[in-house]
Amino acid sequence: MDLKKPLIFLKNLPNKLNRFYIQKSKSKMMVDNKSKNKKYFNPVTNFDKNFEKFIRLLISKNFPNDGIIGEEFKKKNSLNNFKWTIDPIDGTKAFVIGVPTWSNLIGLTLKDKAIIGLANFPELNRYYLNDKNRSYLYKNSKKKIIKSSNALNLKTIRIIGSFHGKSNQKQINKLKSKFGNSFRNVTYDALNYCLLAEGKIDVVIETNLKPYDIIPMIQIIKKSGGYISNWNNEPPEKGGDILATSNKILHRKILKIIRPFIKIK
Repeated sequence: MDLKKPLIFLKNLPNKLNRFYIQKSKSKMMVDNKSKNKKYFNPVTNFDKNFEKFIRLLISKNFPNDGIIGEEFKKKNSLNNFKWTIDPIDGTKAFVIGVPTWSNLIGLTLKDKAIIGLANFPELNRYYLNDKNRSYLYKNSKKKIIKSSNALNLKTIRIIGSFHGKSNQKQINKLKSKFGNSFRNVTYDALNYCLLAEGKIDVVIETNLKPYDIIPMIQIIKKSGGYISNWNNEPPEKGGDILATSNKILHRKILKIIRPFIKIK
């Protein structure tokens, strides 16, 4: 499998996305609530839609036979076994209030298995990308190989995450208590997984993710030495409840703790 063309495409994409953002940032932000239950705020902005249109156009121009699955628009069917996923702004809530941790996520799958991912952070001036062998951080025009940690001690590991869409607070609190002071109930969206790939945290636990939320992160995590699955230890490409860890041994330990809580509503 020759990944040269999609890798070049993804490596060149952050500069194009950042220029596009600078151009569009002069426009007024318009915010709507996508949630069917109006008690919850699930924002979408004109920037989300404009980013996705722009990314789709570039993909279609360079890879006309590939499928596309995006957050804001209809699926484009594949004429081969390749599909791109797009989360135009991962962390729209952060984006709306001016927090710089939001990102553009673009992933590529072959036969529904993740093979390459890009996480671009325009406001942080950095992006993360993997190839066949490694994962990289590109920051201020400098390239760095990143590696996850080899942490195994459950008393000292660093855990972050959140439980999107879960309403059984009693069960959630019980699960959190299993980790003691290691757990931090925060989320930086895709940056969670990037920090894990860098070795800065050891575990990410999240729930109710969509495929386009996680597919771009899968190989960035794996090629850094990390491990990722759903809570049933199944492939994570379909999203859902996700566990990412810095290594496979730690993954097995955390899965044992999570297993009794798989059916949290």
